[in-house]
Amino acid sequence: MLVSILGRAPRRANVAAALPFALFCTWLPSGDGAPRRYPLEAPVAGLPRPEARWAPYHADPEHPLNRVFQRTFLNVVTPEVVGGALPSERRVDAALAEDWMLVWRDGALGDGHLFGGDGRQLPRDGFSDAEAEALAADLRAITDEDCARLAGEPLSAVHFQHDLLRLAQRLLDADRNAALAPELLRTARRVALPRATLEALADPLLTDAPPSAAIDAYRSREGSMREVLRRSTRLFDASRTLLWSRLHLLHPEGLAATDALIEVAASGGEVDVPVGTEALLVQGIVALDVSGEPVATPLVVDLRLQRLANRSGLASDNPTTSRDGVDFVMLQLEREGLRRPDLAAYRTVHDDEQDLFRDYGTLKHTTYRAQCTLCHRTTRTPEPHLGGFPVLRASAQPRLATTGKERFQLAEDQVRGWLVLLR
Repeated sequence: MLVSILGRAPRRANVAAALPFALFCTWLPSGDGAPRRYPLEAPVAGLPRPEARWAPYHADPEHPLNRVFQRTFLNVVTPEVVGGALPSERRVDAALAEDWMLVWRDGALGDGHLFGGDGRQLPRDGFSDAEAEALAADLRAITDEDCARLAGEPLSAVHFQHDLLRLAQRLLDADRNAALAPELLRTARRVALPRATLEALADPLLTDAPPSAAIDAYRSREGSMREVLRRSTRLFDASRTLLWSRLHLLHPEGLAATDALIEVAASGGEVDVPVGTEALLVQGIVALDVSGEPVATPLVVDLRLQRLANRSGLASDNPTTSRDGVDFVMLQLEREGLRRPDLAAYRTVHDDEQDLFRDYGTLKHTTYRAQCTLCHRTTRTPEPHLGGFPVLRASAQPRLATTGKERFQLAEDQVRGWLVLLR
């Protein structure tokens, strides 16, 4: 589990936040310092509290900038499927089955929860007419002064624009609320920054993030790990995510062994991944500059450190994310930390926190542990020799990066293609 790598419990979010308009019509008090998410011992660990107040883009939770965020990233949803890994779905006396991460049932009316918050998951597929009207009114209520203030907080401006574009992408994909797309794009262009400003942004992971195994790996990656290029799947296609993604790999015996491992995988040979192998996945925002051109920015929103910790097999007491040897540390950017120096910009996501995932097109309520283990495990897989590193499959077309700019350029091209559809 994450604590086994970090050596400490994950930081809990500690700021008040604003309520979703679809569920509540009044602000419920949650004084400064109140947790925004349910604790690990709760049946819905990690989900946002209904009484929490979210104010990522302005000190006033009711400011239009924050209302846009709240309407977009907080929503009561009934999932299409419910994962068997949830505490409410598990029998206390049940043995850990080999297919535990694959077990789920169809969602029912009583399975609805408030999902979202200041994280990566967007719990929206569309809006009712009244909701769409209210969102459009909030977009129009954003003043030139608001845009100028965001320009003075460029990291927040980039993330706010990203929120707008992600919503536009989702609505386009779902074929919903077509009239909102021009409003979203217009507002996104209003908070755009020059390309030179975007490329020169400070990387919070290098300046503000507290030390941890994942942060240390990130800061030393260029000299101590090898970047692996690979075929872009749906999960890492910037036309769908509006993010660039880079993956670095390290064999426990060093860089020469890493190179040899990638070379064998690239040639279609079978690789046997040793215990101690690590991978670092980094994802950051592709923004639009003032001319409407995509720019890969240094703003990282998602950081994941993967390690093959053991080959002891599947067991409930195997202290890894997958319960069969594959461990993860996951960090996610919190928007409010970009504008408030008293808050950390990144939070550690615990294995057993829950969320609403749509990575494969189906809205699924499950834990991060179960979702990660779908692709990264050593049991119930025809490729145990990969040790939970699917990037080393021949079909992934792994190969060494040469310039370190390849994934940035690919992401910009992919976003450019998406913009043609949006416009």
